Order: sequence, then structure tokens, then C-alpha cells
Amino acid sequence: MQNRTDIQNWIGEKIKDPQYRPFAVIAKSSDICNYSCSYCYVEPHSKIKVMSSNTAKIAISKISDYIGNSRKINFIWHGGEPLIAGSDFFYEIINYSKESAEDNIEHCIQTNGSLLTDEFLLFCKRHQISVSLSFDGPEQIHDINRIGRDGTGTHGKTMLALEKIKKYGLSPGCVCVLHQQNINKIDELYNFFKDYQINFRVNPVVRSGRASQNYNSLAISPEEYGDAMIKLFDLWFNDDNPVQVEPLHTIVGNIVSPYIWGCDYHGNCLESIISINPDGSVYPCGRFAGLENFCLGNILTEDLGDMFEKELYNSLTKRDTTTVKGCFKCEYKEICNTGCMITAHMANGQIYGQDYYCIGRKKLFKHIIKNLQTHLSENKYKLN
Repeated sequence: MQNRTDIQNWIGEKIKDPQYRPFAVIAKSSDICNYSCSYCYVEPHSKIKVMSSNTAKIAISKISDYIGNSRKINFIWHGGEPLIAGSDFFYEIINYSKESAEDNIEHCIQTNGSLLTDEFLLFCKRHQISVSLSFDGPEQIHDINRIGRDGTGTHGKTMLALEKIKKYGLSPGCVCVLHQQNINKIDELYNFFKDYQINFRVNPVVRSGRASQNYNSLAISPEEYGDAMIKLFDLWFNDDNPVQVEPLHTIVGNIVSPYIWGCDYHGNCLESIISINPDGSVYPCGRFAGLENFCLGNILTEDLGDMFEKELYNSLTKRDTTTVKGCFKCEYKEICNTGCMITAHMANGQIYGQDYYCIGRKKLFKHIIKNLQTHLSENKYKLN
């Protein structure tokens, strides 16, 4: 990749002005799952485990009314395993969203793939619904933590889902969790996704839900995170025909453009994301869901605008580079913007602390900037 001279084409839409940023809704159609992954971050919550179509319709209606046509709305159907809500649930609410908001709402499903059917994937293709798999790559890595209720590995089922998705001409993305068992197998991870031509995202394990019980065996240090991501960057950046890797793709875009993307990096993420649980309760993001101190209200009984006027919401919006100790004088503050609020909270119990992976992120930023300065021959963009 070092021979590329048009960095703007490389990073594509990431260079666009933030007005193009969609409003993301992490909609949890199910809080339960048919798998038993050891690093699942879902917190036990309400007695209502599967969202009703009525709750989904109210959410779509109220959010559409609040956002209007000023920006796109992206419903990311999540869980648990979102497809436990059933195919009929999605047929009904996606048709409803088309009728009520025309083309202003886009839909994405983050699934383990086990419940995907040919009929449902045909529906996804017809309605331009993107499907992303929770997938840790090679079998010997994936099956360490992504296991079924019976304790057996799920790699075969995920590969079958991948084949089905491709069969219908959909381009699957994947989310891969970075943890102690794969931190030293970055080459294997990258080569697997490259071989299958799958764009993927790497998320470090977080201390929440079932992952809290297994955290000592799963956790990686900030330094380990930085080193692993640097290795991943080198594989990706020096590949003449790479797949897209997040968050690396976004970080490079943030460095070379005047606009910041990515929920971890653009500062006040609250302006662009909420999460809704099956019972209609609203949280700042999916990883806060179930932490009652961060519940903003309930979409069934309150309007979004009223929730955003609450003291809790206002206190969350005050987290920035002037209120987080260590960020004010940081040389990377314009790229990072304090990092992830929930990662900070899970590390030290309060939102005004630094992102747990701060040290690792700094190592990564430094390495990326150095490589861009070395390999990009044009001085068209300023590298901070």
C-alpha cells in the first residue's frame, strides 16, 4: 500500500464532512443468545428479553421524527443474537420503516449467523440490508471462545453462514474480538480474512457481562493492545491488495483529513448514537445497556428530545479533552478526542477517566503517522 499516492481515494467516505455521519441506533432485538461466548459483554437487564414489533415501530417513528431528513438513520440490529426475534419481526419492522421514513433509514444486522436462512438473506438483498458476522477467523482461534450452549465450537456454522451471505451477493463484514488467546496470532487473523476477502473490525475485549467473569484469562493490557494493532497495521498497510480493517481505516482517515470519524474518536459520540434495549429503555451506547445509572429513559413513554435534556445526558456530554485528565495536553487529542467513554468507565468506574487502552492507542497513532510520513510521497495533506 505504500505506493498509493491518492490517499483521499483510499479512505473514501471517511474524508467527508461530518454532516454525512448517520445517526446510529444500536437496536437490541434480543438480549438472549443461542451461543455461550466467554467474552459476551451483554449485561443482564429486564424481564423482557425479545423486542416486540410494536416497540420497534415506536422507536423507528420517534427517532425518525426527531432526526427528520437532516441525516441518515442507521439501525444496527444487535443482541444477544438479534435473529432470535424471528424473521417475521424483521419483515414487519423493515417494511414499516420503508413506509414511514422512505429511504432515510438503513438497516444492518450483527449476527452470529446461525439462524440465517436463504429466505431471510434474499429479503436482506432485496431491501439492501447489510449483514455482519461475529467471527474470530481461523477455527482454532474462533472456537476458543465462540461456543454453543453445548460447549462445542461454532466455526463450522459461521463458515456456512458466510457462504450463504456470499451466495446472495451480499458483502459480509466481520467483528473480531481481540483477547489474550489471539493477541499473538495477528498474522493468522489477517491472512484468514484476506484469503476470504472479508472486511473486518477488531474490538478489544471489554469488562462487562459474561466477560467480567472470565476477564482474568481474557484481558489484554494497553501495551499488548498497541503492539498487536501495530502489527496488524503493518500487515494491512504493506499489503498491495488489502481488505478493509477497522479501526485502522478510520484512524488513517482521521489523521489525514480535517474530519473525525469512528465512535471511539470523534469526541461527543452522544450526538450520533443511542442504544435501545428490548423493553424500550434507552442508553448512550450498546455497551452501557443494562447499567441502570446510565439509562436515559424509555422510548415507549418518552420522546428522544426530552431524554437529551436530562441532567444525565448533559453530564455525559461534558466529557471532552478539557475534562479528562491527561487529554488536554496530549499531542493526539485531535485524533482521539478522549477515546471511548465506556472503556474508561469499565477501567476505573467513572466516565471522566482516560480510555483504558490510552497508552496502546498512543503507540499506534505514533506508528501510523510515522509510516504515512515515510511512505506517502505527496504533501497534499498535513499529518498532525
